[in-house]
Order: sequence, then structure tokens, then C-alpha cells
Amino acid sequence: MLKYPPYPLLIEFAEACLPFVENFDRFVYNSISASVDLSYFAKRTDLAIGLLELCLRLTPEEIEVLEHLSALHQNIGNHDRGLEIAKQCCELSVRLVDKFFSHALLLKAFLNKGGNWQEALSTFVTHQSLLSSLIADKPTELPQALVNRLYTANYFAPYMRDDPKLNRAMQNRISQLCQANTEVDLSAQMSKFRDRPSSQKLKIGYISHCMASHSVGWLARWLIRHHDRDRFEIYGYFQVYRQYPDDLQSWYESQMDKVYRAGIDDSGECREMADQIYQDQIDILVDLDSITLDGTCGVMALKSAPIQVTWLGWDASGSPAIDYFIADPYVLPDDAEQYYAEKIWRLPETFIAVDGFEVAVPSLRRDQLDIPADAVVYLSAQRGYKRHIDTMRMQMQIIKAVPNSFFLIKGLGDQDSIKELFTQVAIEEGVNPDCLRFLSITETEAIHRANLGLADVVLDTYPYNGATTTLETLWMCIPLVTRVGEQFSARNSYTMMVNAGISEGIAWSSAEYVEWGIRLGKDATLRQDIAARLKASRQTAPLWNGEKFTRDMENAYLQMWDIYKVNS
Repeated sequence: MLKYPPYPLLIEFAEACLPFVENFDRFVYNSISASVDLSYFAKRTDLAIGLLELCLRLTPEEIEVLEHLSALHQNIGNHDRGLEIAKQCCELSVRLVDKFFSHALLLKAFLNKGGNWQEALSTFVTHQSLLSSLIADKPTELPQALVNRLYTANYFAPYMRDDPKLNRAMQNRISQLCQANTEVDLSAQMSKFRDRPSSQKLKIGYISHCMASHSVGWLARWLIRHHDRDRFEIYGYFQVYRQYPDDLQSWYESQMDKVYRAGIDDSGECREMADQIYQDQIDILVDLDSITLDGTCGVMALKSAPIQVTWLGWDASGSPAIDYFIADPYVLPDDAEQYYAEKIWRLPETFIAVDGFEVAVPSLRRDQLDIPADAVVYLSAQRGYKRHIDTMRMQMQIIKAVPNSFFLIKGLGDQDSIKELFTQVAIEEGVNPDCLRFLSITETEAIHRANLGLADVVLDTYPYNGATTTLETLWMCIPLVTRVGEQFSARNSYTMMVNAGISEGIAWSSAEYVEWGIRLGKDATLRQDIAARLKASRQTAPLWNGEKFTRDMENAYLQMWDIYKVNS
């Protein structure tokens, strides 16, 4: 019944079936699975929430139901309800593992909401303590579904602090623990993967839940487009395959020699996908997700391809099953090797390049926002995760120092909460809140890019920089101020600016961030010069040459394969 729900009367039908249910635990388990399908594959989060609410009537303190319910509410913008349920999970948790995952959910709820930084920081401290205790316990008989969830356990650390030594060490230990549990549970299947025939043409497999309308999807498409099909066969392994129309997902499918579509990312699905990768005789498997999707972590752990690589999504996962992490000379400095379990493979210029972006007609004008034509307009367009309060204070110091300036703020999160926090910080820093403007989410990415033209200067986030947003800013020829840090996520904008030929706006300290923000705001001539050079860079810079970047990636694949053959 739950596998093929009778829309739109699913909840009523499920409720009518309750008197005939003999195994309520099984009913709840199936309901959780169905709710994931409904929300992520069919875009019916309303039905998914209704089904989980029905489960709560049967088991009002079932933590797994509550965790899924909180996540769904967060996903659709019901931030207060998602936060309330996350707190309930923490109160009900008794086992160490439940306490840990509940606090991870609570931290996500605070960051999703976007205006609760002090609560987020406090929760992060508790979360890290619980994580350290869990790792110290070294459990070796965890269910595979729980192992997969553990991979994503430290996801928010780089948003909270720029400390690669600590963050990477923790991530590496998590991944080692996960790998140890996987090898205990699935050793027979993994041993089969070690014996594989070789193929004529090098087979490259790309695995991700992002090969669709997603930031990673917009960026990775140029590599797929420019691949040399005479030398490589390209396979696509679609995690959490969308069952509703998605033009970019359809485009990716059309570019692949073969496609495999996966559903819910449970342990069974991981084993099936890994087996398919083995049967397809993939030589190099490229992971675009890192720890942004637990199911992809579960597949990579099984090591069904002789060479496994992580590129683009988040930072490296630290998994012992991953051979290489793709970077460049700027995004990871020479001393970064000491922090990584994987071998860092640096491309010669840039770890990402695109041929450009689609741009639509703007939907906003300055006069619609009550901003004078001669004002200096700053913009920050990021989701709540990235808005560290220390960076917000630096941004307010810039606004305060530049006369006739305005600050546009845009991003996912609870808009009232975000507005309240920014207003509070503005007042504390001596800035009139009347100069703040809060923008709604635009209908499409192309309109969003067009609306970037409202800004004279974009202020990047730290310790987690923009990535797609930085590329879009530079493509639209707008000066950017970024704070360069030590970790990968604090150096994204740095490498992109260098590879666009721009050094103005690159700050190596908080003080320099503020200085660059003020200078670019006051110096219109400098802004015009940067804009002109960015426009010219579209024809010459490595950042905008997707074809050359693809040749660099392909050369890396061939060298990896040569190394493998020598050592095997």
C-alpha cells in the first residue's frame, strides 16, 4: 500500500488500514521509507509529513520518526516546527548514538533557521563532545544504515570554524570508523570487487544526487559536455533520482553512455549500486557528493571500482576507500597533505571551470527597493549555514564606513529570524538598520544572476566561502571581497578569483576584509576597472575554459590509471 500510495487520499487510506495492521513496528518502518519517497522523489512533502504524524499517534516517542519529521519541516521552511521537534529528539535520547544524531539535527535546525547563531555555537560544542565520545567507543557492529548516517556527522564543522587540523582529523576518524563497520558487515561483497576484468576504453563513472538542478549540477556539466568520447566511456549513477521533471537531470542522462537510477539511499540500495558499478567495469569512479549524501558514502565505502576519486562537492570525506581528492595549488596549499587521508591530486590551474552561466532578465530595480541611483550597494546572497556572526560584524563595519551605502541580504532560511539577527548586529555595530534590504528568493537561477547587477560589491562569507555564488558573481563582472582561510571551504573564492585574473578583494585577515570592502565601496574607478577585466577574462582566463579544464581532468584520470596499473 505504501509503495504505491493512492494519491491524494493516502493518509485517510493508511488510517483506515490501521485496525488491520498486525505489526506496528513494520508499519512505522515502511511509513518512514514511504515518507522519504514522497518528499524527495515525488515532491509531496505534505503527504510525507501527514504519514509521519500518523506514526506518532502509534509511537509518540519514536526518535527516528521525529528525526525525519523535523528534517521534512526544515526542508519546506517550517523552521520553528522543525526546531521544536529537534529539541524533542534531544530530550528523548538516552543512548549515546541517539544523543549524537539528535544534537546534529538540532544544530542543522538552528543553522537552517539562520538567526540563532549563539544557540548554534552552543549546540556545536555539545555535538563535538558527543562525537568524540562516540568515536572513542569504537563501535564495530553498527547497522549499515546508521554507518552511512555517521559519515555526515561532522558536516557543519567547517561552517563553524576554520580549523583544518581539527576538522579534518575528526572527519578522518569518523570515516575510518565507518569503513571498519562496513568491512565487518559487507566483507564478502567487497572481496568480490577486487577481482575484475579490464576494459578497452577507460570507463569513468560519476556518482551523485546533484546531477540535476543543483549547484553542483550547474558546475559539473561542463566536464561532462567536453569529455573526449573517443578515449572515455562516461557512466552516470544517479543517487536519489528525481521522479518529477528536471531539465538538467534529463540533460545529464542524455550525455551518458549508460545510466543507473537509484531510489532511497538505504544500505540495500548502496549494495545494489556498488554491484552495478562492478558489473559495468568502471575504472575510475568519481564522487561528486562527498559527505553531502550518506548513501553515496555507503557506495564509495564498498570500493567497487579500482580507483575512486572525490571532486567538487563539499570537502574530502576522509574515507579510506577514496584514493584521490581533486584540488589545485590555491584551494589547498602544500602543507594540506598532513590533514588528509586521501592523496591530494592538484590540477595545474583550477579545480573547477565553467564556460559560463545562463542569465535572464532582471526582476528587480534599485528604485523598487527605495535605493538611490548614486548609492553604493553591497550584496550577500548565501543560505543560513554560511552566515557566521563574526563575518556579519565585519560586513556591518564596511557598511558603516562607506557613506550612502546599502546592504542587500538574500538566502534560504527563516526570513523573520534572519532579519532580526542582521538588525541586531547592525545596531550593535552602529549601523542604521534602514540601510538593510532583505530580498526574496528568485524564481530561477538565471533571474538570480541577472539581479546580481543591483550590487556594486559582493561580500563573501567566511569560514565557508561561496562556490557557485562566487562563480556567478565573477561571471556577472562584479567585484568580490573574500576572506581567505586555511581550510578548503575558506579558499574556494580565492582560487576562483586568481583563476579569473583578479587579486583586488582577496583578504588574508579580518581587518583586510574590512579594508577591501571599504576601498571597493569608495573607489568607483577601481570597481569599473575590475568589472572590465572580469569581462575580458571570459575570453582568456582558466576559470572560464571548461574544455581546457576537462583536458586537465582527463590527463589526471590517465595518470591515475597508469599508477594503478604499475602498482597492481
